[in-house]
Amino acid sequence: MSEPELFTRGGDAKASKLYHYTECGLDNIYLLDGFEIEEVDGEEFVSVHDVDGLWKAIGLNLVANRKTFSPTEIRFIRSQMDKTQAELASLLRVDDQTVARWEKKKCKIPGPADLALRFLFLASPVAQPEGGEALASLHKMVEKIVETDSPSSDVLHFASHDGRWEETQQRTALAV
Repeated sequence: MSEPELFTRGGDAKASKLYHYTECGLDNIYLLDGFEIEEVDGEEFVSVHDVDGLWKAIGLNLVANRKTFSPTEIRFIRSQMDKTQAELASLLRVDDQTVARWEKKKCKIPGPADLALRFLFLASPVAQPEGGEALASLHKMVEKIVETDSPSSDVLHFASHDGRWEETQQRTALAV
């Protein structure tokens, strides 16, 4: 089982107890606040404030912080983008049964498809504006790399500073 993910809604008072939020299809989501539990005729009913915002936060957390997706997380992300297995398969250029196998834990999602799924989610309307900001930041980083890319024949110099290795611009004469 995955480590529990704790979500809070800024400004809301902390609840007296955590709420294990399984309604999203994931088993490791807990809410610290942003919900109310009401008892009617001996039954508990939970009301979550801004469910769409919560599901967006969960999706952004998954694509930004998960090293690998579980089958239920793939299904969650796909459903948040409002895509069928066939539609997602078409976007990823795989067979729709491939997506089904990922979601049924029959096989793992390969690296390139995993990255593409992350980008698709960030670009989707449900992830905006945060997803667009993340993509813009990544785009700027790639542009910087392209602009400052030096020929492979350049000599790189590294120095240890405070126990960490860093590239340095200081050029020293090479001892031959």
